[in-house]
Amino acid sequence: MNRRHLLQGLGATLTLPWFESLASSATAKAPVRYGCLLFANGVNPHEWDASGEGAAMRLSSTLQPLEELKEHITVLKDLHVFNNTSGPHWPLFSNYLSGAQFKETLIPEGGESIDQVIARHTGKETAVPSLVLAVEPAESGLRGGVPSVYYGTVSWSSKNTPIAPEVYPRAVFDRLFDTSGLLRDKSVLDAVLTQSKDMRGRLGSADQQKLDEFMHSVRDLELRIERAAKEERLEGWRPTLAKPDMERPSADLPQDVREHMRMMLDLILLAWRMDKTRVATLIFNRDVSHMKFGFLDGVLNDQLHGISHHKEDAEKLASYARINRFHVERLAYLMKRMKEVDEGGGATMLDNVMLQFGSNMFNGDSHDGRNLPMILAGHGGGGIAGGRVIDTGSLAEENQRACNLYLSLAKRMGVEIDRFGDSVEPLSFS
Repeated sequence: MNRRHLLQGLGATLTLPWFESLASSATAKAPVRYGCLLFANGVNPHEWDASGEGAAMRLSSTLQPLEELKEHITVLKDLHVFNNTSGPHWPLFSNYLSGAQFKETLIPEGGESIDQVIARHTGKETAVPSLVLAVEPAESGLRGGVPSVYYGTVSWSSKNTPIAPEVYPRAVFDRLFDTSGLLRDKSVLDAVLTQSKDMRGRLGSADQQKLDEFMHSVRDLELRIERAAKEERLEGWRPTLAKPDMERPSADLPQDVREHMRMMLDLILLAWRMDKTRVATLIFNRDVSHMKFGFLDGVLNDQLHGISHHKEDAEKLASYARINRFHVERLAYLMKRMKEVDEGGGATMLDNVMLQFGSNMFNGDSHDGRNLPMILAGHGGGGIAGGRVIDTGSLAEENQRACNLYLSLAKRMGVEIDRFGDSVEPLSFS
């Protein structure tokens, strides 16, 4: 059926749901999504482990919340971001998704992150290229002589352009579903485009480069406006949800960490169900985190960063492990919800996602950036079996680079690149 259809009401355009009877089997396959859930300050090294495969796969106590879902996870061992494997906090956080060598300068300088590389490709098909979210608000200014953004984001659209994560659930909801402001944006864009053309001839080469970077972001917004306004075709795979199934969140920042995390995960799920975006990154807590978890039984009511520097103290180690398990429970929550979403052809959303989960260091006490605690949930549309451990520890150093994983994930998302960061070859899941 080639004729285009759309539903409009209250200033918003709604996508019609997928109708199996109107879609051929060749075109009814759901898209693959990429997501990253990141918690800061590492793990209790004594309680994070997995071995075996299939039904015989054994999970440590920290990973036990995934026991019923272990057929859908791949536990990755001995991967690291080659450029930074130890040292101060910020080099171990800001380059988590890029593998770039970040510089100790007053002006942020790093490298494009894999979520944004993927979003540049998949964003051509969705209203929102990517979601970059966080639960713990970022700091401003400088920290330790470097921009505090190094401690608060892992998403970079270019080497000089960090993306500030959104922490307000309402703002995320409105970005996904409120199109009333797009016409206002369009009028502003028209004026900006006209002025930039007049200005360019008067600028030096360095300033022209800055203007080009700015105009690239302007063009991205222009494409978003066009995608949000275009008609949708009633053919092929359709999103499983036609309109939001959750209320618009309060304008306030949630004060309960558990509720805040749940809302952000629900928004990611909602965005994927409605195909508003196919890329999402959520930072549960920033580096050198001030977040407290005293609401958990038996956990010290101290800041996470302080607990991570346990010095082998039994009480701190116990609290550390319980906090790690709490984050794993957030992953299990989202996985279970994705598993409930039927996307046709016998597949669920969990079959059509690659959800990276983990932390930016292993032992937070020693700032050990080797052997990153990392899990890949989902099956990537097929080809990622799950229920296994991939250990690169016996391989050459160049085969232990996290960028090999990122290159592999990008290729599975349809991105045609041969290298990413310091990668040498795509990580094999066979």
